[in-house]
Amino acid sequence: MPFPFRYIRILLVIAIFLYAGDLYAQYYNTGQDPASIRWKQVKTEHFTVIYPEDYGQRGIKFAKELDSASSKLTALFPSFKLRIPVVLHSYTTQSNGYVAWAPKRMEIYPTPEQNTIPLDPDRQLSTHEMTHVYQMLSLRQGFSGIMSYALGEQFTGIVSVLLPMWLLEGEAVFAESWLTPSGRGRTPSFRKQLKAISVEKGKPYKYDKILNDSYRDFIPSYYETGYQMVTWALGRGDPQIWNKVMRFTSNEPFTINPVNISLMRNERLTKKRLYNAALDTLGKSGGAR
Repeated sequence: MPFPFRYIRILLVIAIFLYAGDLYAQYYNTGQDPASIRWKQVKTEHFTVIYPEDYGQRGIKFAKELDSASSKLTALFPSFKLRIPVVLHSYTTQSNGYVAWAPKRMEIYPTPEQNTIPLDPDRQLSTHEMTHVYQMLSLRQGFSGIMSYALGEQFTGIVSVLLPMWLLEGEAVFAESWLTPSGRGRTPSFRKQLKAISVEKGKPYKYDKILNDSYRDFIPSYYETGYQMVTWALGRGDPQIWNKVMRFTSNEPFTINPVNISLMRNERLTKKRLYNAALDTLGKSGGAR
């Protein structure tokens, strides 16, 4: 007697319910927000800001800061067509933010941290994270832009892996320091650790050690190192140096090391030479300001 088809369906349903594996719909699993939160949103020309209802007027204020930061950043980046959702997670003690590109969004943890600088935390956070948005948009040109239409936002994220973290974060710290009345780059406490290494060690740490960290010696973060390197390169006189790096990386990601190639073509530099020159300047004169 043939096995009834309805039994197969019943067994399949039971197997699905008994399956204990994890299933994820997205690449990132962030936000520990209570399920009881009522969400609101405010839309501007470039942003949809989503925030908890009891966050009140601060959600609208953050939307205004984003619009202001976006306008100011056109002084550093080409003008791009921009539309991105922004999620504010106010039910947390974290103070941070990040930009993800699959799916495209900005997530903000707006609680001010204890070690603050003399700058509105919303302005600092919006300027810093908007820099990352413009960096990602810069990678949607030429070859990578075409591939993004074919393969989706994932391709832009893959190309961004070719950019060192010191460049991504260093440029963001530079933006928050240059486009606002303060910023971490202007504070002595932000420079002191790298300054100490450049002055007291005699022979500076090698670039690879700074890049990969160390279990034996203290290594400053790529925010601190990146700010010095990005600012030193801009100080050579070409305000488009990093836009050229972004454009070349977007057009020729298959070169594997596009940052080095672009720096060599335009400034006769490599990443290692740039690091050594920036650290030498920091040791002699105090570094970028």
